[in-house]
Amino acid sequence: MTLSRSSVETVCFDLDDTLIEYRQDSDETLNTAFRRAGVGRFCSSDELWALASETPDADDDHQFLTDLFRAAAKRHGGPTESAETLARTYEAATDHTDVRFRPGAEAALDAARELGPVGLITNGGPEIQRQKLRALDLGSAFDTTVYAGAETPPKPAREPFDRALTDLNADPTETLYVGNSLHHDVAGAGGAGLQTAWYPREGDRGKRADTHAPDHTFDSLSDLARLLE
Repeated sequence: MTLSRSSVETVCFDLDDTLIEYRQDSDETLNTAFRRAGVGRFCSSDELWALASETPDADDDHQFLTDLFRAAAKRHGGPTESAETLARTYEAATDHTDVRFRPGAEAALDAARELGPVGLITNGGPEIQRQKLRALDLGSAFDTTVYAGAETPPKPAREPFDRALTDLNADPTETLYVGNSLHHDVAGAGGAGLQTAWYPREGDRGKRADTHAPDHTFDSLSDLARLLE
């Protein structure tokens, strides 16, 4: 579906791997986690995070990482009993302030602000996510921020999208949600009635949505400015 300027009045964004990304090399972070845990490496970073959409909802980020490492150990022949330790060493190896904008993110935010209210709907605890926002001076960039998984069930549940729409007094059919995950972002926002734009990571471009195919796919976040002209 082609979106027109008049059909979008509000824009909401995902944070991780949509607006921002870590500068740290993900495989180096994982190597450090395995080394500090005293566990032989049994998966790559891509193999680990490929299981994120299959990992059940968790009460907090630590529990999610524990469940993620356990799932990876089961899939790739690692010791499942080391999952909690790996979660701790991975957290300790990650610098949440060492982040940067993804290409076109600043232009996309400017275009969204010129249009109207702007929201952020991100999976993850407030303490960690706010470190990233402060590092890039985004603390006051949004008219509402929903920390899904802490304040609501995590995406792809519809509750975080509904909360943002209520905060922004926005019509879902006139709201565009921009995210990198087909499962958490496109399916979640589409299920809540929002229009969706998918901005995939390079390795994800060949994937296809099993439900709620995106209304638009971006090669760069700069595409948002052109979409809203």
